[in-house]
Amino acid sequence: MNIRLDILLSDEHRMVRETAKKFADKELGPIAQEIDEAERFPFEVYKRAGENGLIGSTIPVEYGGGGADLMTNALIKEELCRVAAGFGMSMNMCTTNFCYFISRYGSEYQKKRYIPSVIKGDAVAAFCLTEPEAGSDALSIKTTYEKKGGHFLINGNKTFITNGPISDYFLVVTRRQGVERAKEGGTLFILERDMEGLTRGKPFKKMGMRCSPTGEVSFDNMKVSGDQILGQEGHGFEIMFEALDEERILGASTALGIAHACLDVAVKYAKERVQFGKPIASFQMIRNLLAEMATRLDIVRQYVYTLCPLVDRRIKLTKEAAIAKYYASVMCTRAALDAIQVLGGYGYMREYPVERYMRDAKLLEIGGGTSEIQKLIISRELLRE
Repeated sequence: MNIRLDILLSDEHRMVRETAKKFADKELGPIAQEIDEAERFPFEVYKRAGENGLIGSTIPVEYGGGGADLMTNALIKEELCRVAAGFGMSMNMCTTNFCYFISRYGSEYQKKRYIPSVIKGDAVAAFCLTEPEAGSDALSIKTTYEKKGGHFLINGNKTFITNGPISDYFLVVTRRQGVERAKEGGTLFILERDMEGLTRGKPFKKMGMRCSPTGEVSFDNMKVSGDQILGQEGHGFEIMFEALDEERILGASTALGIAHACLDVAVKYAKERVQFGKPIASFQMIRNLLAEMATRLDIVRQYVYTLCPLVDRRIKLTKEAAIAKYYASVMCTRAALDAIQVLGGYGYMREYPVERYMRDAKLLEIGGGTSEIQKLIISRELLRE
């Protein structure tokens, strides 16, 4: 990264970043291409990430976590995604979209049962929101629950679930049967893979993020007790929406990692590739591409790093987080395309990693809230102001 931006980081943050960087280069670097081509989630690396304290960085110490801030999590994700974005995305799903929610809203029993095994790297978790007819429009979900005596019955189907095919635990968004398109009635359930009535689908064949398994999760008259409810019944949407700022900022961290990798490859290649008797780095058009990539990357990085401590202070940053997610996603896709252009024909070949970076980058404009949704949020907040 631009060392001048280190002023935004504490000594602890720099140490965490260096630790994550070394881990990513050592553990993921040698296998990044293989796990992409084989569409394989590297459980062995996930386990070592847990042993190195990288999964539960923001989880309270009493449950085995690091008790750190959002910046720490963002730096870890950025470094992992610089090398293998799919792995960084899958791991962050366990940290942020599962353990974080449980650490804030779970009962003492839930915290002790589910958090330690995940942050140690012994278990994988998923967050189940998206459905065949409910993506950006989260309130239109049709997965329902109803109370039957002293238990609850869950029915429905989730799709595009990160870690779905490999997860041990699932945090599932449902709504009370008979209540439609309202924030009231939403309830979060913590479910386990061996519970009767839960089915994990096979991994989807995807364009990018291939080492991160994505699939369907279905519930057929699944009978669970009230102990599986996270927080209070009927307050699931409130809990989910409360963490959106963190989710969007961490989405921007993924973009920073991929774009950083694109710039590194493009600069190295431009220095080494000789055409017309001199390195292509001496050509103005190549220099323009590199300058624009570096400019957009540093602008996004400084913006994201500035937002992280504000979120930790519980300042509501709906517009700013959406700006970060939107612009970082666009920046990242552009960086990947520009890197391919710098490498020319080689950029189109799988021998070099930039074609993988491009495939991974495109998801950022779709997952976690599309770029179009982010722009709607930004404009809505502007008009409110």
